[in-house]
Amino acid sequence: MSRNLFEYHPVLGYRFIPGLRARVRHEGGGYLVRCNHAGFRCDHELTTRRPEGGFRVGLFGDSYTAGEGVSNRFRFGDLLEARLPGLQVLNFGLPGSGTDQQYLTFREFARDLELDLVLLCPMVENVRRNRDTHRLTQSATDGRLVLRAKPYFVLREDGSLEPHHRPVPKDVVPADEATLPAASGPRTALRRAGAAVDRRLPGFLGWSRRLRGVSWPPDYDDPQHPGWRLMRAILSRWIGECHAPVMLCPLPTFEHVRREVRADGYRQRFAELGAEHDAEVVDVLPAFWRLPPRERRAARFPTDDHPSKRGHQILAEALSPALERRLRGAARAA
Repeated sequence: MSRNLFEYHPVLGYRFIPGLRARVRHEGGGYLVRCNHAGFRCDHELTTRRPEGGFRVGLFGDSYTAGEGVSNRFRFGDLLEARLPGLQVLNFGLPGSGTDQQYLTFREFARDLELDLVLLCPMVENVRRNRDTHRLTQSATDGRLVLRAKPYFVLREDGSLEPHHRPVPKDVVPADEATLPAASGPRTALRRAGAAVDRRLPGFLGWSRRLRGVSWPPDYDDPQHPGWRLMRAILSRWIGECHAPVMLCPLPTFEHVRREVRADGYRQRFAELGAEHDAEVVDVLPAFWRLPPRERRAARFPTDDHPSKRGHQILAEALSPALERRLRGAARAA
């Protein structure tokens, strides 16, 4: 993430610079970032009332949702707008965030807006970010990796959530291997080691993971795992505070898409959560698995582990039937 795209925010830790217009260099040829005056990559300004006769969705997630690597109009939220007349999507995606920050984004900016649907798209690795007290980023002055504080919750024994870093401290801590947060340390080391192996033996790492039946993240394998219990508590509180129906769409990693790691755990946990709260769950993974290998590879960038334009198209195609049903239902009720 480029620090010059963001500014400090006392509740979220950071947000996009309000009103930002910028072109970002990228291996995909560069992309345009346009932000509204609330500080989100959204072409719509936030208004309390929905457009007359329209159906408005609040969309929440991390960099997959915000669209790192592609311009605004190529993201799955914008593609859904183009496919479904009458749909307006307010994109609150925040790169590098955990579900905790995404929930706080809803409370700070969206809870009082007139929404017809709240679409939660946690990238499945957010389960690890929620346990971090700091996030890894680059210093704007010298490019060094540093740790910046983020808001976080601690799950108490009685099941309630205890908030921390209110307001979020502005302190910066130099980063090293010993101080990397949970979401960055093990995953960064794993990907670095995996890249080294794949350079020498292309495809070996994925084959090895499949053979060993590796599950990632392991937080989902046991419903009592501390990581999942915290994420479940955050999502449960969030769903309970929504005035509109909630749709859950967990976004897989590309290791899941390539079937290198098992997805059973996270798919089961989110199915249970949806049933518990009567929230529709859209599982997009089969939409990727139905594609031939070449097209699955085209769904992400060669180096950057984010959805490409094709990846966002696949996500929009997978979400479109559920959104279309909601629009039809709203039209019949009107």
